[in-house]
Amino acid sequence: MSEVYKVIYTGKLKPGTNQDRIIALFSEKFKLGPDKAEKLIISGRPVTLKKDIDLEKAEKYQESLEKLGLIIELDPKPPVDEPGMPDKSSELSLVSFDNGDEDATEVLDPTMNPAGGRCPKCGSPNMQMGICQDCGIVAAKYHAAQAREADMATQIDQGKTDAGTEENPYTTPEAELEQPVEGDMTGPHGVSAGNGLKWIGKGWWHFKQAPVSWIAVILIWFVLAFVFSLIPILGALVVNVLTPVLIAGLMIGCHEQDQGEDFSVSYLFAGFANNAGQAILIGVFYLIFMILFAVGFAALMFGSIGELAAQQADPEAMAMMFFSSSFVIGLLVAALLFIPIMMAYLFAPALVALNEMSAWEAMKASFTGCLKNILPFFLYSLAAIVLIIVGFIPFGLGLLIVSPILIAAIYSAYRDIYYS
Repeated sequence: MSEVYKVIYTGKLKPGTNQDRIIALFSEKFKLGPDKAEKLIISGRPVTLKKDIDLEKAEKYQESLEKLGLIIELDPKPPVDEPGMPDKSSELSLVSFDNGDEDATEVLDPTMNPAGGRCPKCGSPNMQMGICQDCGIVAAKYHAAQAREADMATQIDQGKTDAGTEENPYTTPEAELEQPVEGDMTGPHGVSAGNGLKWIGKGWWHFKQAPVSWIAVILIWFVLAFVFSLIPILGALVVNVLTPVLIAGLMIGCHEQDQGEDFSVSYLFAGFANNAGQAILIGVFYLIFMILFAVGFAALMFGSIGELAAQQADPEAMAMMFFSSSFVIGLLVAALLFIPIMMAYLFAPALVALNEMSAWEAMKASFTGCLKNILPFFLYSLAAIVLIIVGFIPFGLGLLIVSPILIAAIYSAYRDIYYS
């Protein structure tokens, strides 16, 4: 069996390239929306664009994408050509192969729109490298599409039009390119109760792929939380606001593990480069909800903040109050109020980082996802409580293992609930 290769965009562009132009061409070429194309191009992280293809097709992808200005690598590294072998690059050009037309027009050919030429769609004279700088249309693609439409009007059998795309290596299936940048969600939808335990099993899978990195992440997180806790009031506020950003980074790390990439400590801070403003806003919303919850809980338990202060001044009254039925009922009511807050919070960092949702939309989607999966989360919560108790036994050191498992389990639940 011949060796298969992956085509990997390194996350870097060639020096001197026009980023906007590359995004426009990439979006047009691979049928991605401009926002998704931009996210992929400027991510700064390696992204697998194509996998399980032979060397010849992989090299054609590499040459084609490098003509756009992307820095591409193949995995594994291809063998070095022997001296005297023909240079394949002279045979390659980035052309419109969408329908296999023999007269397909070269997208990057500047002669298609010489100086003084006008946009074939809007008539603007502002053309550079075959791209209209006003409406963004790629002239060569526009001409080719017009020609195809005219030809298709006279064809009875349209199979000929589609036949040329099946084996053409330049026509990358849209699904493969959308996978790293997240396509449209199919959920949230309900899953079976037993999936709650499967999420923890998948969390263990994520941990055992890179145990050292995961443990290092938890240690760094604990240290940061401790340092900020030394700052009165402000430290606690910062921790609450920034925690969703750190969680978002770990969700990105779990996603990359699912794509076959290695998990590293740097993913703890990856959330700062992916929709960080909305992730911070999640923390702000959470902080507001918790303040309202605390005030409401105090009012429910003691009637007013003033009465609470009076009770604190009388230790005997406080002791009697804690054993009263009203206090127990108050705790149950508080739990019922607190659970919806956590439901809205649970998946919000993942939805913001991986799906580019706004903070409010992400929290609503998170709440809905949890609401549709009460039983799976009940089992997950029971198992999580057991793991946390076990993790505390050896001086709390077990939490260095339990914490990554439970965090990665949230990502597994997110994929299970929001994607088919």
